[in-house]
Amino acid sequence: MASEVTIDWCEANYAVTPFVAEFWNTLTSLLCMIPPLVWFVQRFPEGVGMIPWVYPLISFIMFGSVMFHGTLTWVGQLLDEVPILAFISFSFSTLFDSYSIRGGSSKDASVMQRSWWGPGPRALALVGVLQVSAITLLYTTRAKAYGLFLGCAIVQALAHWPLMLLEMCGRLREVRGPMLRMLAVHVALGYGGYALWCLENTFCEQLRFLQLHAWWHPLATFSLKPFIDLLIYHRLSVCGAKPRYEPRCAGWGPSVVCGPRD
Repeated sequence: MASEVTIDWCEANYAVTPFVAEFWNTLTSLLCMIPPLVWFVQRFPEGVGMIPWVYPLISFIMFGSVMFHGTLTWVGQLLDEVPILAFISFSFSTLFDSYSIRGGSSKDASVMQRSWWGPGPRALALVGVLQVSAITLLYTTRAKAYGLFLGCAIVQALAHWPLMLLEMCGRLREVRGPMLRMLAVHVALGYGGYALWCLENTFCEQLRFLQLHAWWHPLATFSLKPFIDLLIYHRLSVCGAKPRYEPRCAGWGPSVVCGPRD
């Protein structure tokens, strides 16, 4: 089974049960399917567009992770990795679209005024679909190597940073405090989890007993809540809605609000 995939993780295969390839990695992936669905049913301010729909996508990513770690098959690996590429493309497109917004229309509040170079959400969605499809086609037919997927994911994830820094140092300078708070939590959890991921891959024999990859799943999942809050806060701010960051339930409940204070 393991020979079908481009990478076999550090956890010993079929060590806990003969029915699941990597038991602990599969278990944490299964549990991580739940929080994004809880976040999805929370109330969101008006004007956030399609951003909340990224939560079901995160849940589907964790389903793909269950299939990958549970079976160690090529199909399972694709169910894990292709949705990750789709998520990164969606989040970057959302950030780029918000960056292009220069305010709402004076005649229709639902119509956004964008810079002349802003392609708009439909064009960005099309580009995202074509990008993910092209990478998947290349990955499955020409270059079946884990490095291709990982490299594409890392490059596009890093591409978020220039836009965020430009916004926080530019037109959103006065409201960057809440954005920095959300970004700090995201980095601490997400990049901290990625550090564990790298440590286990590098020192597998010495650290296998810690099951660090299994810890990466909840850290990565919970790091995305403040990140999505950041995308929502950014979108509302550039639209002139004056959002507030009021984290509830330690930040895991509804956190970005508009309108009068309770």
